[in-house]
Amino acid sequence: MQSKADVKSFSVVVCRLSQGLSPARPALDCQAVMTTHSTHNLGQRHELILGEVVRAYLGSGQPVGSRSLAEQGAIALSSASIRNVMADLEHLGMLCSPHTSAGRVPTDHGLRYFVDALMVMDPKIGQSMEQVLSGNLYAADAQQDLLHKATDELASLTRYAGLVWVHETKMKRIRRIELVAVSSEKVLAVIVSDHGDVQNRLISRPSGLNEAALHDVSMRLNALLADCDLQEAQRRLQHEMDDDRLHVRRLLEGLKQWAEAPTQGQEDMFVSGQRQLLDMPEFGVIDTVRSLLSAFEEKEHLLHLMQQVEDDEHGVRIFIGSEHAMVDMEQVSMVMARYEGPMNTVGTLGVIGPKRMQYERVLPIVDCTARLVSRILGGKA
Repeated sequence: MQSKADVKSFSVVVCRLSQGLSPARPALDCQAVMTTHSTHNLGQRHELILGEVVRAYLGSGQPVGSRSLAEQGAIALSSASIRNVMADLEHLGMLCSPHTSAGRVPTDHGLRYFVDALMVMDPKIGQSMEQVLSGNLYAADAQQDLLHKATDELASLTRYAGLVWVHETKMKRIRRIELVAVSSEKVLAVIVSDHGDVQNRLISRPSGLNEAALHDVSMRLNALLADCDLQEAQRRLQHEMDDDRLHVRRLLEGLKQWAEAPTQGQEDMFVSGQRQLLDMPEFGVIDTVRSLLSAFEEKEHLLHLMQQVEDDEHGVRIFIGSEHAMVDMEQVSMVMARYEGPMNTVGTLGVIGPKRMQYERVLPIVDCTARLVSRILGGKA
């Protein structure tokens, strides 16, 4: 498994449309959004106009002017008043003017504020998506078939590219550890998981550590690490290294290195609907198309992002434009969620589309798909 990318991204906690779905991810209030990254708290008038600009832009893809907003009648302000507020929003970095004579479009920062603070999702979308998805996904006769169907459904329902990453971890919680002397310089650490998976790691044997002392270290490690996940194991091993009352720091360092990078299991990624993106104006730029096709083919950058989502057990994650840090893909956004299955099978699914995607519709689709996949993999009716 590749190491995690240091990618700037933000989480959004979305409304959980959980009627009858797995309680693995509990339902959350629609208003419980994470805005810790935001540097501005807008007033009501500014939020109203920003929301209208974003919705108009997401619908048309064209710059939005103050006159068109005033004529729509949704804002009880004059064109001049709207223009002044839009100028304030531009000064705050939430809007920008692509041309001197054109209207304004939301920046990544403006879209982020909209997603975190202003977006309102219709619960009926989640309910209807559950009905649509259930029939097709429950018809799958094997895990691979289910994940392929989920990829196709994401692409079909959103009209963007659907992605599913499956990752079967071989070690989640530690059941026991056995230390076996193999030479005067090496010890074989045998680590057994809570599901019976076994991993071995050769580590340095401290000088003067005889069989009796090795047995005492094994007893101490089992008392210390039994039923710990890998993150907690790392923390406890570090504390034990700092204390080093058994004088086996080098051995503990070897175990901590294993806990930081255990042997990984099977992984794969399915993609569907890539061709749909090529019909969208955002993908008319050759550099964007080239980078997108390269991302689908090489998968490394996508896997970095998807692993971040897998490590985050709370909510759907959105990467807007430059937030995913993929070169020449500033006009691309991604919406992803974690799913879980039996025997330490975890993964990420979601969609890739233009930055002006309909987030209010896409988020419930991704969230509902992740819940259903988790439920089916868990054998729940």
